Amino acid sequence: MTGTVDTVEAPVRAATDVLMKIDALEAAAKAGQGRLDQVVLTEATQIVDRAGQRLRMSGELTVVALAGATGSGKSSLFNAMTGLDLAAIGTRRPTSSMPLACVWGEEPAGEVLSWLGIPRRHQVQHRSSLEEQQSEDLDGLVLLDLPDHDSTEVEHRLIVDRLVELVDMLVWVVDPQKYADAALHNRYIKPFASHSGVMVFALNHIDKLSPDQQKSCLNDLDRLLKADGLKSPTVVATSAVSGDGLDEVRGLLVKRVSNKRSARERLAADVDRVSDRMASQCGNVKTPEIAEADITELVEALSDASGLPVVVDAVRRSYLQRASAAAGWPLTKWLGRFQPDPLRRLQLDQVSRQQGKELRRSASNEVATARASLPAATPVQRARMDTAVRTITNKAAEGLSRPWADSVRSAIRRREESLGDELDQAVARTDLGIANNPGWWGAARFVQWLLFAVTLAGGVWLAALLVARIAGLDDPPLPKAGGIPYAWIMLVGGAVLGIALAFVCRLFATGGAARRARAAENALRAELEKVADSHVVAPAREELEAYTTCRDSLAAARG
Repeated sequence: MTGTVDTVEAPVRAATDVLMKIDALEAAAKAGQGRLDQVVLTEATQIVDRAGQRLRMSGELTVVALAGATGSGKSSLFNAMTGLDLAAIGTRRPTSSMPLACVWGEEPAGEVLSWLGIPRRHQVQHRSSLEEQQSEDLDGLVLLDLPDHDSTEVEHRLIVDRLVELVDMLVWVVDPQKYADAALHNRYIKPFASHSGVMVFALNHIDKLSPDQQKSCLNDLDRLLKADGLKSPTVVATSAVSGDGLDEVRGLLVKRVSNKRSARERLAADVDRVSDRMASQCGNVKTPEIAEADITELVEALSDASGLPVVVDAVRRSYLQRASAAAGWPLTKWLGRFQPDPLRRLQLDQVSRQQGKELRRSASNEVATARASLPAATPVQRARMDTAVRTITNKAAEGLSRPWADSVRSAIRRREESLGDELDQAVARTDLGIANNPGWWGAARFVQWLLFAVTLAGGVWLAALLVARIAGLDDPPLPKAGGIPYAWIMLVGGAVLGIALAFVCRLFATGGAARRARAAENALRAELEKVADSHVVAPAREELEAYTTCRDSLAAARG
């Protein structure tokens, strides 16, 4: 029972493995788009599509193609293996210009043959002269006789090129005079060296060779195939005339048909081949990491170049100036009106107030105006910023293959071009908190005006007494407190209390200005961190994530 379960589960596991390899190749191809060689990526995509189509078709059929050069005797070998006489079907296929398909068994092959592009008039059902048992052993075989791969007709070569990519197994029929043909080896064998498991090489016409010549040709062909990259090539000596080697070829086909794995093995070999090509471009080094220290240095460089210290100091001084205007002694605070607001000088005051009120419709105009009054970055500041960007770029590309390193650099370079403008916008769009005035400012203003009114009333009272005395009028009685007239208490006391309150408010405002400056610095730094991320760090990490996906997917596809 255990053996039966294992036998049933093995094809299922094999099919699952192939599907996993195909999915992995698809993921690698998507990750490599725009980064790796487009020719290889296109080939990978085609293999994924082709594999999906083939796996959806009957898994009971095994498509084997006989391919060879002119005069190799593949059609004679086809006749001998199928028991067909091509001369008898000359009206269907007068020459080797089109492939001929012979199908064993009752399994419907129409869908597969249609996918292969074999016209119905070139399809025949097997009528074998073999023993019944042998015929049953090949049930599910679809044997193709292909046109000559070295035909002078371009159409014939194109047919061979297309079907070589599609069939489950290839039997290359070569003759003793052409088995070393460079066109065969360079065009079909070397590029498919990873397909050794689904290729058989039949050295045909051995009936024309002596035993020593046969041995010499077989050894030489084996040597050439290994030089092409095939690890363990399967070479069979055959003759359609004498029948030598036909049983061995037939045995290989029976084995392939019986295990129903040729299609999956062919697809797996296709995946391996293109995966190897992609892996040679992708590389397999550990994914570089972007250090937090480098990101911090970039943010510091951007802060310096964007004028953040200037803006933060302007926020602090503007807070103090507006606090004095709100809570200062009325007679002295008016002098502050002649001092321009530091933020207004930078043309940031209006921007921040509008942002506090969520008025963003004209933000683009305000950005340009705001930056116009900020000091331009010095050459030293620009050099520091460029160095920080270059450090992250180099570390992100360190050790990567040329395509991925170039991709990382290009991704950052594209965003870096707009980095200066984005810094301007980051400063201009940051809410500096100018619209949020502390509540104690209003209370202090009320008290100051109340004290000013008391002071003014005391002064008017004393002035009225002075006028009366000049006019010779009798001095009216003056209410006193502790021997001091109320008028003097009001005048002096109101002024002293007002000035003292202004001093106390100044002390509170100093602390508030420091807190407001820190809040503005944090807000500006947060915006600059976003700029650093969107224009440098994120593009680099996106490329590195794509590299990791491509590398790991290729490892799974090749596993």
